[in-house]
Amino acid sequence: MPKKWLYVIDEAIKRIENDEVELGLTALQKVQEHGSDLPDVMMYLAEVWYRLGHLEVAGKLLSEVLEKNPGMEPSLRRECQLLLAEIALDSSDFETAQHLLYECKESGYESIQLDLLLADLYALQDLDEVAVKYLEQARQKEPDNQDILAALGNLYFRTGEDDVAMKLLEEAGHESLDLLLTKGRSLAQSGQFEQAYQVFRQALVLDRSPEVLYGAALMGFHVGRLEEAVELVTTLQAIDEEYVAAYPLAADIYLSLGKTEQAIDALKQYVTLSGFDLDQIRRLIALLTQAGRYDEAKEYQQLHDQWDHETDEE
Repeated sequence: MPKKWLYVIDEAIKRIENDEVELGLTALQKVQEHGSDLPDVMMYLAEVWYRLGHLEVAGKLLSEVLEKNPGMEPSLRRECQLLLAEIALDSSDFETAQHLLYECKESGYESIQLDLLLADLYALQDLDEVAVKYLEQARQKEPDNQDILAALGNLYFRTGEDDVAMKLLEEAGHESLDLLLTKGRSLAQSGQFEQAYQVFRQALVLDRSPEVLYGAALMGFHVGRLEEAVELVTTLQAIDEEYVAAYPLAADIYLSLGKTEQAIDALKQYVTLSGFDLDQIRRLIALLTQAGRYDEAKEYQQLHDQWDHETDEE
């Protein structure tokens, strides 16, 4: 690739990264106008457009490169096809992606990138058994690649082969937050709440996001670590007060601790945030009635009846 064009493109990227977006995009457009006869320049430019999120521009540019250069060097042609296939997958255009990927495959080309894109093609269409086949091919090429092991583990969970999945995730290591969350959910689904709780606590060391806090609080509740669960769910609500699922969980925890007033408050917040969840409204009405707060119970009963009536009409 001529150094001149490489320099211009890289300078444009720097402009964009420094919030001089308009200048950067203008420079990229100039490259596209004046370097259109250079396939390698256009390929690099298409990749830049793609990374910037301009999928349609990148896809159109790659299609033009392939059409205008039928005698292009095979390696560059494959590079164009693979990136175009990746764009098609991102756009859920599975037919185009399959055509491009199989053209590469039938030419005798083999690579991890091709295996991974074929795996994505089938996984995105819920054809997990076929996706596993291609990921296993990628694994044979790089048996210690943690990303491939993790992806395989997730796919084996989806095919119901939990033991195989867990073994792969163990091989991939526990450094990844995604791996910990996947393992925690799997253990929870199989009723191994104590182990799941410990895994979510490990995840909290890496990340204290609402999702991780919720998982840890839920498992803490299931194993009876109520004080820890309260602390976790309170932290979650402070971070994201609109994380709706936290409120019924908080109510469960407070009721287990004998704190009815806090449970009532949690459910009132939940009803406000979630629209009108009939089950939770009924639960709230029962708690308000038990607490002797009859006027409030009546208000929520009216809300319940109104929403129940509207639901029946639909």
